[in-house]
Amino acid sequence: MAGIAPGSLFLDMFPISQPQGIMSKKKRVRHVLIVFHASYPEIKGGINKMIATLAQAWIQDGIRVSILVPGGWEDREWSHRVHGAIQVHRQRLRLPWDRKKPLRGLLGWMMEFPRVFWRLRQFVRDQEVDLIHLHTPREDQYFFRLLHEFGGPPYVITFHGTDALHFSLGQINHPGWMGWIVRGALGLTAVARHYAALIERHHPGLAPVHFVANGIDVAAGGPKEGSLPWLPEYFLIQVGWVEPPKAPDVTIRAWGLLQHRHPDLHLLLVGDQPYRQTGEPWYPGYVASLHALIATLGCQDRVHWVGTVDQPTLHAIMQRSRGLVFPSRMEGMPYVLLEAGLVGLPVVCSDIPAFGEWIVDDVQGLLFPVDDHERLAAAVDRLMREEGLAQRIGQNLNRLVVEQHDAMTMARHYIDLFNALLEK
Repeated sequence: MAGIAPGSLFLDMFPISQPQGIMSKKKRVRHVLIVFHASYPEIKGGINKMIATLAQAWIQDGIRVSILVPGGWEDREWSHRVHGAIQVHRQRLRLPWDRKKPLRGLLGWMMEFPRVFWRLRQFVRDQEVDLIHLHTPREDQYFFRLLHEFGGPPYVITFHGTDALHFSLGQINHPGWMGWIVRGALGLTAVARHYAALIERHHPGLAPVHFVANGIDVAAGGPKEGSLPWLPEYFLIQVGWVEPPKAPDVTIRAWGLLQHRHPDLHLLLVGDQPYRQTGEPWYPGYVASLHALIATLGCQDRVHWVGTVDQPTLHAIMQRSRGLVFPSRMEGMPYVLLEAGLVGLPVVCSDIPAFGEWIVDDVQGLLFPVDDHERLAAAVDRLMREEGLAQRIGQNLNRLVVEQHDAMTMARHYIDLFNALLEK
């Protein structure tokens, strides 16, 4: 996205232009129901941060926001609680199949579905929900396709991160079922331009997939200090899930080289491995292989596992860090990159479309070839040795984030898109 004028982002999303006087006479979105499978207001990743930021920006702009969390087995009954101006509802959205107990699962679904569907239909009618915003395509979203078929509000699906890649390539469970859900959407959006193009290329019948860039609360002025664990004097950080797509193995190999050039430079790995369910990691044995790699390279005293931390602690770590390393093999639009930019933290990123869209090498950050730990080490070495480089690229990234990725800009782009889709 580097080099794109701030005002041009919305023009790229869809070719609809209406004078304000005409638009104001037509139905506009006033109440949005956000549906996302993670908890709120707890923050457990970049998507959670984006949704929380979007919700707060909408409220500031006069839009009413509710959130529905499709809960687990413990959420058989509809429940809700209030967080500020947002009502958060929880309800299990059961699927008609169960891998372990197919017959019992089907019978249980037949008994539960009518009650849940009727409760959902009552809610959107009584609360006058104008549009439902679904985040990441999921199998339980069939409820909203059926709800719309029976007179409920339309829905828009936003693709985040690798879910766009998996959907476009058919690497999902029940592709026919998921296709039916996605085809019923009023519109589709993606948080990265290359993912929007990827979906359109593999599924031309779904075009256009609108691009809306993530935003961050620029007015907040950056991270606030929080409680700090022990920190070395000189360190860089990598933040995110500990999994192959994030490529922490590449960073560890780079530190195996850097420990000789910069013996006082440390690496902090912030994050945990993802789990399918409790005790069942997505990538069994991957973390153990990383520990073995660290031992083999002899950099146990230079690479530190921080694990999952709360937001104030993460922000405090970022304030003290010398830079952010992002060696990912695939990404959408990482929220932590926006956070880094807001505090002017220099970044070293793999040269993938997610970063190349808005970072120019040696301008807003340093790029290196994917999976090339030697080039990553060379980039970090340059960042540490070249006087003024870290400050220059950090300031440029800050300028990009402030000018083009403000949360209010993101929020208004979504609402303008929603209004235009409803008008069509």
